[in-house]
Amino acid sequence: MPKPNVYDLLIAGAGPAGLSAAIAAAKAGLRVAVFERSKEIGYPVHTSGGSWITELRRLGVPERFMHPIRTGKFLAPAATASFSYETPVSCILDVRGLYQYLAGQAAAVGADIFPSAGVEYAVLQDHQPCGLKVRNHGEFFAPLLIDATGVAGVLAQQMNLRGPITRYGRGAEYDFYWPEWPGDTIALLFGSLAPKGYAWVFPHGEARARIGIGVLYPEASTEPRKLLHALLARGEIAGCPLIRRAALEFHLGTIPAVPPLQKTSAAGLMVVGDAGGLISTLLGEGIRFALDIGRMAGEVAAEAHQVGRFDAEFLTRYDERWRERYGRLFAWGWAINQRLAEYDDNAWNEKIALLSQFPVEAIPALLQGDWSTPLLLALLWHHRRRLSRTMWRYFYKNMWKKS
Repeated sequence: MPKPNVYDLLIAGAGPAGLSAAIAAAKAGLRVAVFERSKEIGYPVHTSGGSWITELRRLGVPERFMHPIRTGKFLAPAATASFSYETPVSCILDVRGLYQYLAGQAAAVGADIFPSAGVEYAVLQDHQPCGLKVRNHGEFFAPLLIDATGVAGVLAQQMNLRGPITRYGRGAEYDFYWPEWPGDTIALLFGSLAPKGYAWVFPHGEARARIGIGVLYPEASTEPRKLLHALLARGEIAGCPLIRRAALEFHLGTIPAVPPLQKTSAAGLMVVGDAGGLISTLLGEGIRFALDIGRMAGEVAAEAHQVGRFDAEFLTRYDERWRERYGRLFAWGWAINQRLAEYDDNAWNEKIALLSQFPVEAIPALLQGDWSTPLLLALLWHHRRRLSRTMWRYFYKNMWKKS
């Protein structure tokens, strides 16, 4: 009988990255424990849940957690771009439902899950992680750890892979009953109503819609909740009146707005999700990357156990895998994010007017970061004089020449 507090893999954090890692590792036969500081998996909600249907299907997410979207509206103070699709390409996720589903999948393949169990620090032996100190539960031991603690990056900071996040996005969101809003339409609003960020309306079924604002710090000077209340006080959003509405939930969230860590692994440790900055900072999208990169970490954990190697050199294969698939996408999103943070109302009017000239089939690739598609390459080349010099130089160096 194995000791109850000794495992093959310990995971700090039960978000999509940590749970995806747990599923992959437990499927491979590892004894896995996942520790979550919240009292419930998937609550409180920290994300609005926008994502892409094809990518989620590839990652095995059941359709029942996806609310399909057919129309997307982009609004600046004096410009609008609208795109509609007969077959939906994007969706709004049932975030809580998906996270609890992932936890159930992890449990079904043998992972132990501990809610209300915040990880305090890594236990070290000869300067290498060998376990976790868990609030209210004591110490657990394993030769390999995964840090999925979000922006806090508890283990990554302890092992000197990163310091505190100094640039981040902070969002505030109400989940409303709002029957007037069309249930298959999202809206993204840019400009002075959400300086250094953007606002959104994301419907997710049953006359419900998430209305939120996110801004970048330290560039922003106003707290997003205050901006959100000002938006709601206008009495309408994107031409739709806020008449019969009732707030059913309030969410706060923080995401890193920095490039990925230079190293997301060390001896006995891998870092996944927000803890490693593994998101697209273009629009703050992270769930699909968390699912995929978390799975990669779980697979590498299984490989490490097969050969009995938990050293830094062996675990670099985790870094290599996610960088091969997403490295350029993350770098491009970071470059654009820095530029967008400088836009004022005039700049947003110009860029949304430009966006309105793009064909509908180019928009998903643009927002997903798939800039190597021939159509998008041709469009960006055609409009190169209207792109900023900094953005075009980066695009040409890192995308065009490599495509």
